[in-house]
Amino acid sequence: MLGLLVLRQSRPQSIAQEFELVHIVAMVTIWPRQNFVTGGGPGAYALVALSSEKLADPMPVSRSRHGMPTSEGAGAVALVVRDRATDPTWFDDNIVAPFVPLIENDLDAATAAAAARAQFAYIVTSDVHDPEDLSHVQAGWALAKCICEQGAAVVIDVTAARAHNGTEVAGLAPDRSFDVMHEVTLFFDEREDEDAGESMIAWTAGMQKFGRPNLLITDIARDYAAVVATVLRDAATTLAEGERLEIGDTLTIGDRTFVATPLPEGHDSPIDGAAVALAEVLGDAEEAP
Repeated sequence: MLGLLVLRQSRPQSIAQEFELVHIVAMVTIWPRQNFVTGGGPGAYALVALSSEKLADPMPVSRSRHGMPTSEGAGAVALVVRDRATDPTWFDDNIVAPFVPLIENDLDAATAAAAARAQFAYIVTSDVHDPEDLSHVQAGWALAKCICEQGAAVVIDVTAARAHNGTEVAGLAPDRSFDVMHEVTLFFDEREDEDAGESMIAWTAGMQKFGRPNLLITDIARDYAAVVATVLRDAATTLAEGERLEIGDTLTIGDRTFVATPLPEGHDSPIDGAAVALAEVLGDAEEAP
């Protein structure tokens, strides 16, 4: 028998309040933070799964099938179901309008059109103070996997500003290891300055899941875009593993060292929430990205 949990959807409740343990045969390995340092912010996120039909109620979430961990973090995950028929205006303004363009950009027009016709939104959220592990993130995806197996067509990772096909989420391995690039999105945008000419900026979305600031790098030469992507990926990994980064702190990535600075005045990157800029500490003969 599978380790089975049952989630009722009648009211907005936490998983701890709504899961009913039926049977346990195996424990799920919790995603750890090997270098956890206390004093970070809340680990918070939102996932929105869209379906054309009302799905199972209660929601049958399994430890072995879906990878639901047993932890305090898992108990902080909550599910709210919004029915389009109950408040069509709210659904259009808060679900269809902001997310359908994202779905079309990340996936395809057909999936976006299906999302626009969705009748139910399954909203998975969590907010854990200074999380010492990543089980709250792990639990959210376990629940999303179950929802997609039940028939949801698409999942929007609101925090990371990314859309996932429902079949992809349903196919997530329940025993998979943590992958920072599944949780964090890297964005690049071109800029043109009267003095500096053409350059790029790059930033992260999704670091709030770990209670850590998003990261911004400015004035990037085109030739350095791949290098900066690696820097942001590795920096995000370091923070996800538990290190903290405050203004004035340095961060070493490979053979490069960066210092955390306040966001530059006039920056127009759409970073949501706490964020720091990374400026490379250069030697006399080195060039900035």
